[in-house]
Amino acid sequence: MATGTEPAPASELSSWLAAQAPGWLRPLAWLAALLEAGLLIAQALLIAGIFEGVLVSGEGFDSQWPALGILLAMLIGRASITGARAALADTASGRTRQRLRRALFEQQADAGPVDSAGEAAGALAHRIVDRVDHLDAYYSRFLPQRASALLIPLSIALVVASIDWLAALLLAITAPIIPLFMALIGRGAQSLSEAQAESTARLSGLFYDRLKGLATIRRLGAGPRVIEWLAEHAQEYRARTLRVLRLAFLSSAVLEFFAAVAIASLAIYIGLSLLGYVELGPSAQLTLGGGLAILLLAPDFFLPLRQLAQHWHDRADALAAAAELRAMLDRPRPARPSTSSRTAEPSRAPNDDELELDHVSFAYPGRPPLLSGLSLKVRAGERVLIRGPSGVGKSTLLMLMAGFLSPREGQVRYRGRDIADLDDQARSRWRAWMNQNSVLFDESLRWNLTLGRVGIPDSRLHECLALAGLADLPDALDQGFETTLGERGCRLSGGQARRLVLARILLEARPLLLLDEPSEHLDPGSETALWKAIDLATRSQGLTVIAVSHRPAAERWASRVIDLPFDEQGNAS
Repeated sequence: MATGTEPAPASELSSWLAAQAPGWLRPLAWLAALLEAGLLIAQALLIAGIFEGVLVSGEGFDSQWPALGILLAMLIGRASITGARAALADTASGRTRQRLRRALFEQQADAGPVDSAGEAAGALAHRIVDRVDHLDAYYSRFLPQRASALLIPLSIALVVASIDWLAALLLAITAPIIPLFMALIGRGAQSLSEAQAESTARLSGLFYDRLKGLATIRRLGAGPRVIEWLAEHAQEYRARTLRVLRLAFLSSAVLEFFAAVAIASLAIYIGLSLLGYVELGPSAQLTLGGGLAILLLAPDFFLPLRQLAQHWHDRADALAAAAELRAMLDRPRPARPSTSSRTAEPSRAPNDDELELDHVSFAYPGRPPLLSGLSLKVRAGERVLIRGPSGVGKSTLLMLMAGFLSPREGQVRYRGRDIADLDDQARSRWRAWMNQNSVLFDESLRWNLTLGRVGIPDSRLHECLALAGLADLPDALDQGFETTLGERGCRLSGGQARRLVLARILLEARPLLLLDEPSEHLDPGSETALWKAIDLATRSQGLTVIAVSHRPAAERWASRVIDLPFDEQGNAS
């Protein structure tokens, strides 16, 4: 398997794509191609036999009605096979893309804040939506056509060889030109598709970011510069798209030329043989029916190869998409503990420590150690403030406590149990997380509180809002709990948005609350109201709270302050 930044070989990516498809797709494609080849050959032989009977043997046209009826049945059979194959291939494609999207969403759900922080939202949406859709043509057209491109020409070549081996030799000589040309095209097409995909993902991410900051851009008068910048990137995208299209049109024209020359050469040979101008090999024994059958089969010999060449660009697009999607799916996930260990809830004995860090060390890849041999105990009900200069590891320490990061050495224990033994679902039942970037959705106030859960009475919602200092919020909104808050809660002030996130956390109270700079960027009044709400909520529900902040209001709230960095023994100061 390719590692690091090396591109995976095409054969490896093709194997990965094939493994994602339902197991029945390939056998179905081979069976459909075999049936289609049989009907196609029988149809050509039957037509040639009808013409030979009428023109050479002098049979009356009326005697051909049974053969014409059989011919009609063959045409209907071929159409039915083609339609059924397309419908089943579309079904396989839809199921495969749906399963891949589900796996990508699960991968993102399992990723912690550090893993997902470097991914632009627009680029991520482009990969999950557009890049997965680029696999559609691969599964619905390319894979079935690949089976037809192998079986149908081979079957036709065998039948033609039984009629005239020299005509079969002409087909065999010209046939490899198309696959060879496809292989040459494939190299260039895949590299162009990968560059196009990278450009599209980057443009999607940048455009999404500019949309989010549109108000700031307008206030600073930077609109013309941003428009000019977007125009430059759009021009680059247009140029890349035209390069891909130019290659597609050029390759199709060249392949059509080769196929036309081959069929014309075969027609000249058959015509001259029937007229007696060529006496080479079996040409003297060639009959009108045999020659006509060969001419009828020759276009169908090249047709599957030409169609495969057209779908070769679908393969190139799919390989480029597979390289991105597989890289996303192969990102390491948090270790999944056994079912028996992750379902059992940690229980607390009297006077147990709520949270304990035992000689914990941590370093980000390629960086020096950030935390080394750190030991810390937090008792139940404490309100702990962690403070220190920027870059010392405050947020990292909090993410270790939450289980978003795994320590290089040591253990993080909750109620005496290593949190590595719990999956994220189990962890989310005992710890809540809130930071300055907690998200509000473009949904109703009720939905933002419940996150879609049903059956929660309004009285419970009012209770949590009151604990968060927002008791009057439903009455202040025009539609109460059904009022839509707008994107990222734009109908609320910054302080109201933070306290609404707190109310959402309190709706399903967890014993441990972790806060990462919750009052950052708030004005003094909103900051005071937020810390007051946090204090009221934690005291009323008996929560243990650990907060990272450098604000004086946080220091007044805390019952214990821990300063980073720790001493040389890794103990809290």
